[in-house]
Amino acid sequence: MWGLGNVLVASIPLNGLTIGVYRLGLGSLLYLGILYGQGARLTMNSFRYGVLGGIAFGADIATFFLAVRNTTVSVAVTISALQPVVIAGFAAITFGEKIRPRHILGTAVAVPAVALVAFSGPDSGGQSLFGNLMAVAALFAWSAYFIASKKAREKLPTMEYMTVMNMVAFVTVLAIAIPVGALWADSGEMSWKTAALIVGVVAVPGTGHILMNWSHAHTTLMLTSLATLTMPVVSTLGAWLFLDQAVSAAQMIGIAVVLAVLAYVVVGDSRELRNP
Repeated sequence: MWGLGNVLVASIPLNGLTIGVYRLGLGSLLYLGILYGQGARLTMNSFRYGVLGGIAFGADIATFFLAVRNTTVSVAVTISALQPVVIAGFAAITFGEKIRPRHILGTAVAVPAVALVAFSGPDSGGQSLFGNLMAVAALFAWSAYFIASKKAREKLPTMEYMTVMNMVAFVTVLAIAIPVGALWADSGEMSWKTAALIVGVVAVPGTGHILMNWSHAHTTLMLTSLATLTMPVVSTLGAWLFLDQAVSAAQMIGIAVVLAVLAYVVVGDSRELRNP
């Protein structure tokens, strides 16, 4: 869902910050309605445990949406795919997770394969230094979001955390978008098609966030982090299908390697969980 969400974002004719504001505002209203419809309520503890994840997610939305609007989708998601390298130390120190040889081997093989997916495609001229720098900033915000979410899920149910996280992220992105005038830059570009695409971003990658944040309470941070390596695969194939961004034979090889490595790691982890 996240991989397809990147393709949706790249299809929206608005600047990245404006997309982020609309996406997070609509998501906040949706999750708030679901939460209260379930009979649950937000409390001070909701914000106490959810605020860090919201700030990190807001920073990630702002930087990553700017990245996919200023560089190619494959390059943006490939830089974000370096997340397991950033996450590994925190998983071991903060959560006491055991980093197995398969995790190290999987990261060592999959990250270059993901780079192959991104950088072996035909040059579409869509890259820029600004877009690449925003993708690097998004990498660290994305990693912080995963760590904060894992900690928050120790205290908060999924939908309560999703609601708070989106509300805080909305305020974070809004605080960035207003001073730079992003909201007014595209004031004449909104259409029914654009609005539908924004709803699609809330529905598709937004549901991906619900599933991943539920998973944080049931598996390891290292495994969920490695699972995100499928995003470049899905995004690259989606950009090929829907955005006419060409895919080379070398990219297809990289995609196959990434999927094989993830299968190896996931099967190994699941066997260990069944037979501790």
